Amino acid sequence: MQEMRKLRVQAILENVSMAMECVAQSARGAGFSGQALSQIELGVDEACANVVNHAYEGMERGDMEVSCGIDGQDFVVFVRDWGRGFDPSNVDVPDIAAPLEERTLGGLGLFLIKQVMDQVQYRSDPLEGNELIMVKRSRSGA
Repeated sequence: MQEMRKLRVQAILENVSMAMECVAQSARGAGFSGQALSQIELGVDEACANVVNHAYEGMERGDMEVSCGIDGQDFVVFVRDWGRGFDPSNVDVPDIAAPLEERTLGGLGLFLIKQVMDQVQYRSDPLEGNELIMVKRSRSGA
């Protein structure tokens, strides 16, 4: 895979937009625009917000790292942290048809990421940290 860009910043809300713009610049350079670019931006925004809000909960605030590159026809984004891991299979799929007052708080971030990206994978390693891998496939008119 050809890595195009990498950014490591403190996992605070103020840095989410910086991380998103870093990836968006690379995606534009790889030929993504319009809806596909917006979907990549949304995926990165949600992934980084999840790191900020959950990874270091109850711990000293650490870093998050975003990197991205081209793998064949795929644009691949990695969002890494060194906080607390989680099991995505334990995250319930939200009932978006339920009335607002009946919905539980949270859980929409991962759901949205899976809706806008073509492939999503999560891995956690005590030494390497936690990594969310998101893939957007290149399509004509992307």
